[in-house]
Amino acid sequence: MTGMPAPRTPLPLVPLWLLPAVACAQTGRPPIDPAMLQVGAAYAAKVAASAVFVSGRSIESVKAEEFAPVTELDKVLAPLLRFEVDRENRKVTAILPLVRATALATDGLGCVLAMPGCDPDELRARAPAPPAARGDGEPAAAADPETTDWPLGERLPPLPQDLGIDRAAVERALDAAFAETDPDRPRVTRAIGVVYRGRLVAERYRAGYDRHTLLPGWSMTKTLLGALVGMRVADGALDLDAPLDVPEWPVDDPRRVLRLPDLLAMQSGLQWSESYTDPGGVALRMLFLSPDHAAVQAEQPIVAPAGERFVYSSGTTNLVSRILRGTFASDAEYWAYPRDRLFAPLGIHRGLIEADPNGTLVGSSYGFLTARDWARIGMLFADDGAFAGRQVVPAEWIRRSATPGPASAGRFGYHLWLNVDPDGDGPKPRNWPELPTDLRHLDGHEGQFVFALPSEQLVIARLGCTKASGSGVTALVQQVLGAIDR
Repeated sequence: MTGMPAPRTPLPLVPLWLLPAVACAQTGRPPIDPAMLQVGAAYAAKVAASAVFVSGRSIESVKAEEFAPVTELDKVLAPLLRFEVDRENRKVTAILPLVRATALATDGLGCVLAMPGCDPDELRARAPAPPAARGDGEPAAAADPETTDWPLGERLPPLPQDLGIDRAAVERALDAAFAETDPDRPRVTRAIGVVYRGRLVAERYRAGYDRHTLLPGWSMTKTLLGALVGMRVADGALDLDAPLDVPEWPVDDPRRVLRLPDLLAMQSGLQWSESYTDPGGVALRMLFLSPDHAAVQAEQPIVAPAGERFVYSSGTTNLVSRILRGTFASDAEYWAYPRDRLFAPLGIHRGLIEADPNGTLVGSSYGFLTARDWARIGMLFADDGAFAGRQVVPAEWIRRSATPGPASAGRFGYHLWLNVDPDGDGPKPRNWPELPTDLRHLDGHEGQFVFALPSEQLVIARLGCTKASGSGVTALVQQVLGAIDR
């Protein structure tokens, strides 16, 4: 989903424009737009299936959080939604008036929507085996995480007394971040982790969650995909200056001028609307009606010269993911790449990026990691791609990713959000003037954030389900910064 840091409209259970369709269904009249009502059911099925079969949550907790009657619209729609959970066959069906949708769990690619023309059982058969069952004699991460010290493992050694941070002040910051000050607009903070100078100095979890829970990053996944592209460039398998492998574009198509940096910086000039309230929105059609997410972006016309306009696009990320897929000799290699090349070197043992029904990793939206793992990703970006003494992502790629594209007003690099002053002390403000200019951050739907501040050697990961209120993340960062000895 959208990962823009500016205020945005939360994605409701079913968008406002579907309410007339629901009302018609209640009265027995034909719905206005059954295809769009199908979007609501598909969203519900996909979110619920991933929560149940990836995160290990109960369907009751999903109803209480993701589908809570928070907004006035939710209060009308929530009673209409029903779920059928089939644990034996690992699938969830969401049912709304006149429509239903089903999402199924695979062993290695998370949960996928069942769609016409795609055989989910076939995808299940092709999905990569978990690391313990690979059978190649080389597990993804050989060490037992429970007996290995942080950051490569889960065991936390004692913190040095002279670390230089007031831990009591940090705990007070977490108190404030978890506090629910408005019962009608809950924050639903699920997890926070704070890393300072490479040490996990504080973490906290909402009831029902712990350090083992895989949590959705939504658009924070975009930054994971950007790192994978950088490693593939370093492999020599991707050329930033080469024509893009997009079969939908004929040889003489004007979109053929585009190159990978145009897509990574979200300034390709391709038409897109990231709206999740527009009944004709391409973002909704991509995620919940199309088996090939990348094709939805590929079919969009070019409407501006590359580099002239910043347009945040989940479709662009999924197009990049499909281009990345084409650099591998087999899907098995492509699907294993995040695990073997990014996650395992960071001590991430169970993280995954889910696939679309066509098998392309949904780099825009469907990354699942534990809160500690999201913090590890932040550490990677705080230290120019190095982690625990090893260069995981080339430092030059991280620095390039942290250079804002000319059209983004200092806010976005290569699939990475920034806080750079766009014009010195000119009239264009930084997005967060109260936070350092070297801030690098990941940002996702419903209040997912990872903040990396290289100058302070500080990383803060915040996960939640914030639908109709502020997440409080800016105050959290400021309070933790105030706890550091300077």
